[in-house]
Amino acid sequence: MNSSTIHNILINQGAEGLAANLLSLLRRAGICINPREFDGTHLPDDVPGGESHDLILLLADSLGQSCEALLRQLQSSRRDIPCLLICKTPARWLPMLSLGAAGLIGEPQLESAAGQVQFVYQVRRELDQLLQRREMRRAISNARELNQRLQVFMDNTRDAIACLQDGFHQYANPAWLRFFGFPALADTQGISFLDLVAEEDVERVRTFMTGPFQAGHQRCEFTAVRRDGQEVLSTVDSASVSINGMQSLQLIVQIAHGNAALSNAVREAVSRDLQTGLLNEEHLLRSINQAISSAVYQSRFSALLMLSASQLPEIAVVLGKTDMHMFLRDIASVLASRCPLQSVLGRLDSGDFIVLMPDADTESCQHLLQTLDGLNTTLLPLVPAGLSLQFSVGAAMITDEAPDADTLLIRARQHQAIRRHQSGSNQGANQSSATLELLRQALQEENLLLVYQPTVCLRADAREYYEVRVRLPMADRLVYPTEFIDAANQHGMGERLDRYVLTHAMRAIRHHANEQLRLTINLTANSLLSQTLLAWLTQELQRQQQSPRQIVLQVSEVDFLSAPEQARSFCAQVRKLGFELSVTHFGCSLDPFRMLGEVQAEFVKLDRALLQNIDVDARQRERLYEVVSVLHGQGIRVIAPMVEEVELLPILWQANVNFVQGNCLQQPSDHMDFGLFNEEELSQLPAD
Repeated sequence: MNSSTIHNILINQGAEGLAANLLSLLRRAGICINPREFDGTHLPDDVPGGESHDLILLLADSLGQSCEALLRQLQSSRRDIPCLLICKTPARWLPMLSLGAAGLIGEPQLESAAGQVQFVYQVRRELDQLLQRREMRRAISNARELNQRLQVFMDNTRDAIACLQDGFHQYANPAWLRFFGFPALADTQGISFLDLVAEEDVERVRTFMTGPFQAGHQRCEFTAVRRDGQEVLSTVDSASVSINGMQSLQLIVQIAHGNAALSNAVREAVSRDLQTGLLNEEHLLRSINQAISSAVYQSRFSALLMLSASQLPEIAVVLGKTDMHMFLRDIASVLASRCPLQSVLGRLDSGDFIVLMPDADTESCQHLLQTLDGLNTTLLPLVPAGLSLQFSVGAAMITDEAPDADTLLIRARQHQAIRRHQSGSNQGANQSSATLELLRQALQEENLLLVYQPTVCLRADAREYYEVRVRLPMADRLVYPTEFIDAANQHGMGERLDRYVLTHAMRAIRHHANEQLRLTINLTANSLLSQTLLAWLTQELQRQQQSPRQIVLQVSEVDFLSAPEQARSFCAQVRKLGFELSVTHFGCSLDPFRMLGEVQAEFVKLDRALLQNIDVDARQRERLYEVVSVLHGQGIRVIAPMVEEVELLPILWQANVNFVQGNCLQQPSDHMDFGLFNEEELSQLPAD
């Protein structure tokens, strides 16, 4: 939302003190408003739609107020103006939500700082969403105008253009009808395009049309058969388009001129990266977008794999320009030999190699990941002496939930970081696929199990801290997040998992009714990229009547570094909502304190590497002391996780660690009944 935009806000007459406080609160929050009073029953428009209103604040408990009439007027006139009801008892006004009220805000909520923050955020959200809806209507209007111009162009162009669905004619312009000799468009219905191709060229044209993501940058030469039997040497171009929500194939047919092979060679050269010979970024992104379209409209899922090596610039300095080109060509050649024949290979401008594998599932993706992990060994003899080359491989699935190419690349880069950080062997491909399907079913049936592990304070603190963990029940055991969270993020299910945990954690807080209770909830990498999680979270807090001060949201340093700009924006909005932040896996990067300055967290959970051998290694212990001291200097409380030995507690206490967490204190449980120190009352026995 642009802070300089002036928003026209309507507020009904009555309760002047509350109205003035609300308007003052919005102005202090940086929202430019132009308030106007009205009677609260009808919009103050001399002519309906003549004036622009951005928001209505309706004081529902004002004397003589009738909210229903105004809401029905908005419904009947189809006016898109969000209306927020401010009332003393929201339960009384719940029926207004069915009439289109954007939300109910309780007056007691506005008396607390957290409630005021929620109110401001809700107003911002409604204004932002109103702006998005207006832009969407403009976009729809522009698309309608563009379709009209395109239709006029297609109807009047000399190029023969047709759109096919399942190989049959869906649309053909007049030039196409003239080219093939059809009297009218109705005569093309039920006729396959391959019926218009000479028999000896049918297989070549079919292969060209069914090529997964290569079609569009080459041209196929064939013999066209007109309705009168005349044969004409022609060329066809193809592109994937969407018509009425269905994927179609658009063809452009022309009489063959010049050298088709030379034309294809020129097109091929333009689409290639000069150093590697793979697809360049422009054409690679076009292929990824086409893969997304195939996943959405045809349920043809694909896999995107990214290979990155930070040592390539250093190798380029040693080899020089010419030898570096040859080295990159060798890498591309080895990579192509490791990938399936139908794969599309490309290279981004940043230097990352991309493999797009069509018609892939989790099993084939995992298999290719394992195959590409051996790329480093194969390339070792090609690396100059004294240098090293280590490719990091990550993947992201392209499903019908894939948003766009940029997000898929971010997910693949996040997966690289996760695979670098994680240790141990991966589950087999079959088990991973089965676990993912089990997770999807558990989310639908709300069958996941939440467990709680206490975070014990080594200093005086009256609050009770628990970290929420999720378990996936199976027939014979419980599946831990390390076995399914990676696949969940690749398939875009991480945010759904986080919403499930947040919802049930809020229910647990309400059930315990303990003001001192604090629950720490881990967020997945998907949530850091989400555009909708925070809006949903605000509504969920309001629906369950929960305060954000009892929830600590925890993000991983690995996920933050994979997408720093998106994560930085997400964390800033979380703090505005009133949540406290925690950073886990702290210390796994080269410069963790730089990242910490951008997050502004209240808690830090140390990476396990900082706690290894602190009981026997004095240098490691000094490093821990230094890290904790710097964190305390920034006002951040420190958590030591995965403490398995009680003997480490005195060392952690001497290091001024604030909290400890581990199985030696208590394993995760489905109950929150931990008590490390119990109060006992001592009485003196009478002397004998």
